[in-house]
Amino acid sequence: SYVGGALFVAGMLGRNEPAGQRPAIHLLFCAIVFVAVGSLLGEWAGIAQLLGKAWFWFGNQGWEYLELGRAWQILLAIGLIFWFVLLWRNVAPAWGDSERRGLIGFFLIAAAAIPVFYLPALFYDGSTHFTIVDTWRFWIIHLWVEGFFELFVTVIVAIIFYELRLVERDTALRVIYLDLILVFGGGLIGTGHHWYFNGQTEFNMALSSAFSALEVVPLTLITLDAWHFVSVTREGKTGEEPFRHKWTFYFLMAVGFWNFTGAGILGFLINMPIVSYFEMGTNLTPTHGHAAMMGVFGMLATALMVFVLRQTVSDVTWPRLERYIRCGFWGLNIGLAMMVVLSLF
Repeated sequence: SYVGGALFVAGMLGRNEPAGQRPAIHLLFCAIVFVAVGSLLGEWAGIAQLLGKAWFWFGNQGWEYLELGRAWQILLAIGLIFWFVLLWRNVAPAWGDSERRGLIGFFLIAAAAIPVFYLPALFYDGSTHFTIVDTWRFWIIHLWVEGFFELFVTVIVAIIFYELRLVERDTALRVIYLDLILVFGGGLIGTGHHWYFNGQTEFNMALSSAFSALEVVPLTLITLDAWHFVSVTREGKTGEEPFRHKWTFYFLMAVGFWNFTGAGILGFLINMPIVSYFEMGTNLTPTHGHAAMMGVFGMLATALMVFVLRQTVSDVTWPRLERYIRCGFWGLNIGLAMMVVLSLF
């Protein structure tokens, strides 16, 4: 849903679908299923020691968060590059439009960063020293997932709000610029706040934790902007006609809320080195992880699916589907809130 939603947003920006795009998207979907299913089976077979000497390439590498075998990693990187090519083909015809050029540029930069910054996952093998592996492993976890995925989330949300005429172009661009400052200014240095046990200096730990703590500030500002979007949406009704993408908007509001709660509040609580050292692996860490991962990326993926569904379903059929969307929205958010509270206490 995340990859497909990005392709749909690219179609919105480009306005027209290039020739051969549909079979290429079907091919990408099949490739994703192949890598996902194959890597999961490989991880199981590797743990069960069924692969012999091929465990590193097709089984479980044994590194937390980067378990999938090296062959699956390479296929994943190739798939992400292919995905970027499809995005570029969709938006390239609209590059001459000065009104959308800035958003298209940031969209392509954020999309290109995803395959590029995954490449450090290939910078080690089964015999590499733990210190080196742990450095690149947290480069992926912090800078790729928490950094450039976060940037891509911001770009996607800003573009959707712009295309729905909920915000002005300059407002969308300012939010993206703010997130770029977060990722490149704080994210690169802040990555080091994960490196508790691989021999980093005290100065690096202190600097990294300080920069990582600054991430709370733009997250707070983005959440406050989301409250502004609510009032804009209410004013955006035409006569008595309800807002067409109401539930997409609600899911995007959930993204802002859980971003602030999971990455902001809970992330801040576990951010300082003295706190992280002593509570590593306790309930506070997975609570932060669940709220930030499902709350941000999960809600965004669901928002993109609802957006596409509303665009493709007729007004006659939609009322019958809307009750399920409503149930899904409240069910997911209440369930995630229960997950956080019950896990924490």
